Amino acid sequence: MDRWAGILFFVAFGPYAWAILHGETVPSPVSWAIWALVDTLIRFAMKKKGAKLGQINGAVAGAWVITILALFYGQLTMGWVEWGSIALATVGIISWKTTGDAKKAIIWSNVAIFMGSFPEFAIGYRTPEQENPWAWSIWLASCICALCAVRKWDIANALQPLTFTAIEATMVFLVVIRPLL
Repeated sequence: MDRWAGILFFVAFGPYAWAILHGETVPSPVSWAIWALVDTLIRFAMKKKGAKLGQINGAVAGAWVITILALFYGQLTMGWVEWGSIALATVGIISWKTTGDAKKAIIWSNVAIFMGSFPEFAIGYRTPEQENPWAWSIWLASCICALCAVRKWDIANALQPLTFTAIEATMVFLVVIRPLL
């Protein structure tokens, strides 16, 4: 299941990139840059703790591609949420480096990832038609696979898929379900 979570997560970037290039999706470059940077940090911390890396590997690879696209085709915002996310990620890095405890980096970085999602949540709420429902739905399916792959329910193994599930479920609600209500 972990491998499928990674494959699905990476595959979902295809329709999302296509939608960006065709002007159908307008991503937040700040959210995507935060996600790419912090996903990378989480991946290294999870590897250090011996956690499964399927979904986070797919997330890191795809998030960097979308970050680049978002810089050219996105909607730039830089408010307190973005600065807060950057600060939390920095706390995670500093905490990890000063204590040597990768678990602290995983915790702070997941908090930063969730906070970094708020600009994207705002876009999904205000203009759901500017988000790709297929991509967000596939990402949520990846999260379900990742949760099924968790064998040890601890911070190193479960926090990242739980955080991603909360983000993807929120976006699926905003861009798929809410417009139907």
